[in-house]
Amino acid sequence: MGISQILLYGYGIICLSMILFNTVYSFILKRNDVRLERKIKKFEKEALRQIENIRNSEEIDKKHFEYLERKLTHVYNLIAFDKVLKKQYESGDSPELSAYLRSLKPVMLYLAVDYRKRDSLEAAYFLYFIGRYNYCGRMPMDSLQDIVVDYMNKHNLYCRVNALQALYCFGSVDNIVKAIDIQDKSGYFLHEKILQEGLLSYSGDHEQLICRLWDKFESFGEKTQLSVLNYIRYKSGAYLKEMYAIMQDEARGKELRISAIRYFGKYKYEPAKQLLLKFALEDDPSRWEYAAISVNSLASYEGEDVEDILIKAMHSANWYVRYNAAVSLDTHNLSYENLLEIVGGNDRYAREMLLYRLSSNRLEQRKKAVTE
Repeated sequence: MGISQILLYGYGIICLSMILFNTVYSFILKRNDVRLERKIKKFEKEALRQIENIRNSEEIDKKHFEYLERKLTHVYNLIAFDKVLKKQYESGDSPELSAYLRSLKPVMLYLAVDYRKRDSLEAAYFLYFIGRYNYCGRMPMDSLQDIVVDYMNKHNLYCRVNALQALYCFGSVDNIVKAIDIQDKSGYFLHEKILQEGLLSYSGDHEQLICRLWDKFESFGEKTQLSVLNYIRYKSGAYLKEMYAIMQDEARGKELRISAIRYFGKYKYEPAKQLLLKFALEDDPSRWEYAAISVNSLASYEGEDVEDILIKAMHSANWYVRYNAAVSLDTHNLSYENLLEIVGGNDRYAREMLLYRLSSNRLEQRKKAVTE
């Protein structure tokens, strides 16, 4: 038997093995789907019976709680129960369904303790479950929230994200700040964007949460500080002096100062104007972000000095600075003479950028006219 035949037979065996594996795997999946469907029907029958009791002003069967405590410690059963509740929600969040979910708080406390000791993925799914049905908000006592905060000590991204997400659903401000502090000190930091977006999803009083975060601000690491500053920019204009101090502080990290510069593009603050003008003229290539973001923020400020700086920024060697300057100049309604000074000048890059921006504006206006 030649080498080519051996290779051919070997390839055939591999192909047959793959076909066999796929067949067996498909069979297992179908078998699991059938099992899951049976579980869903059983949980649905039990849940609907209790909801009907509530509708008829009758008490929920105490054995139902014992049944759930016993069954839902298996994550596969929890998945089935999750699908039952999801189906009920899709039919409409009735008062009976809400009352049923509230009645399960002792069960959720029991499960929270149990899943805390589990594998990280199972724990993460439990946190996802209680976050989806807002169990932190449904429970007036802090017991469950305290346990959820403790999940932040697990070194798993999904656990931490889901624990925070559960707390954002009407969790107490103190517990959210405590959880963020654990995250910050852990050395396993979430991406700034994840933390920022989570804070923005908070369902309670943002001003109260911001106030507590600001009290702890200096104790946080720079990445957490950046998330907090970006969160404040979206939700509060009450931190003008604090942001101005950060923008001025050369000891602060670059990203923190740039975040403060962005803040003053959204919230106009005259004392910040001169510093923005100074940053806009920054010509150090390694500090181009200061110029680009400052030029963008100056769109909110008026005056000939602002227009002069924006025109000068059009001659920057950096494309982003020129582009942001062109965008900001749009908001200032420059005269024909001002535009001619740029377009008719010797700086080809400035001229091309302004013409590009003007043509983009015309295109946007045409699209708007068509849609209207």
